Amino acid sequence: MTAHRAFHRALYAASHNDVLIRMLDDVWDKSDRYRRIGLELPPGDEPRTRDHREHHELCDLIAAADAPGARELMRAHIERSLTGSAIDALEHRERRGFPEAGSEAS
Repeated sequence: MTAHRAFHRALYAASHNDVLIRMLDDVWDKSDRYRRIGLELPPGDEPRTRDHREHHELCDLIAAADAPGARELMRAHIERSLTGSAIDALEHRERRGFPEAGSEAS
């Protein structure tokens, strides 16, 4: 998980935009719980293999200065991310009347 964050942070830190970097660091910190749930969803290696492959493709696109290609891949990468899967699962669970994971009374 640390390497995953470091990869994404390296991408947005390359913008040298301090406001953007602080904002995305904050979003990353606040969405960490969803990412942890996302590691459990869905089962199997395919989502993790896809993420890893996409990271390599993003590096290649950036090295080739293909901004439109990198932008398109990053949008798709975020939409089908494990964090996105976790958020979708939690929203589905809430619509069915179940409380958010971890919010049940002890």
